Amino acid sequence: MNVDDRIERRLGYDAGAGVLVDVDAVSPVSHLESPVGRGPALERLLDVLSPAFEGLLPPGIYVHGPKGCGKTAVVSALFDRLATHSGPKRAIQTSTRAVQPTLPGFVYVDARRASTRFRLYHDTLDAVSDDEVPDHGVGTDDLADSLREAVNTGTDVVVAVDHTNEPETPAETTVVEWLHDVSGHVVPVCLGRDPPTEIEWTPDATVAFDRYRRHVLVELLTSRCSTGLGRNALTHDQIREVAEWAAGDAHDALAAITGAAVHAERAGASTIRGLDLDEGIDGVPKPCAALGRVLALSESRRRLLYELVSLAEADRSSVSTATETISSRRTVDLSESTVRRVLYELADAELLDRVTAQRSEGKGRPPSRLVPRFPTLVFRELFDRATRPF
Repeated sequence: MNVDDRIERRLGYDAGAGVLVDVDAVSPVSHLESPVGRGPALERLLDVLSPAFEGLLPPGIYVHGPKGCGKTAVVSALFDRLATHSGPKRAIQTSTRAVQPTLPGFVYVDARRASTRFRLYHDTLDAVSDDEVPDHGVGTDDLADSLREAVNTGTDVVVAVDHTNEPETPAETTVVEWLHDVSGHVVPVCLGRDPPTEIEWTPDATVAFDRYRRHVLVELLTSRCSTGLGRNALTHDQIREVAEWAAGDAHDALAAITGAAVHAERAGASTIRGLDLDEGIDGVPKPCAALGRVLALSESRRRLLYELVSLAEADRSSVSTATETISSRRTVDLSESTVRRVLYELADAELLDRVTAQRSEGKGRPPSRLVPRFPTLVFRELFDRATRPF
């Protein structure tokens, strides 16, 4: 939060703004330009990247740690800043004048949105090229050739590929193979949750992120809430309660607070009450799938999940009942069989749990129902905001 924001709050410019002032500031899928509380991890990452500051290529790196520990926040912010200092690969040196070494190019790619070789090449080329990169009418090999030419004639490139080895994203070995096929002047930095001993790739260096300590998570939440929520909307004791419950997971903590703020707003409350906070916490399942995975799905799949979480409890009593109800909605242009197939695929992707219902009287296999594994209150709010007509 900058000085102007603080002054405006003291002047009362945010009076009457409601509980949820800026949803992006507290959303678990948004990140600050300057991440809070991850200084030591940032320094470790900079140490491994240190050859770049001498104009050399750094080693291949694997950044790992559990969900909600700040990997994405730190790496995306760092690569964004480093990209502004990048320059031509080869500087001309003379006997009378020494030219400062220039950094290689730094590119951040989210594998949730670039899960194929085509998309990885496309997004990387789009970041290093001044020309527009087409989304259609061009083949993967053509993109590879264009990226190879851009790298070999321009600048070396360090590509951070986030969220590798998730249910619907490529493994680290696949990402590394795709990038190495382009050029030896491309260095991979893979981000994942698995420990280095559990992946097939052997990186040159690793950087570990640990869960947030409670006092650090309290600091992070306080910073985010000071911008995203109305003044005095959430007490310090409530923030500490959320930090204790989240057990070092910033994603879950922010999801709980955002959900609580949404519940309070819908009830017309001016602050987040105890019952609002309970609803926010209850709206974050344990274990919880990252909301970013849900929002990276295609529009049609997001719509199906939105319809599912909006159903009344009776309409979610079984997969068959939910499928029939969803397919009858005018906002869904899919057959009942397609809806059922996609819902099962989302369950296989670990975004939904198939829970066996209690057996009723009689014989036969008891029905199962689908239970979301992601923060439903926050998802519905973000979906509504994205689809709301202006």
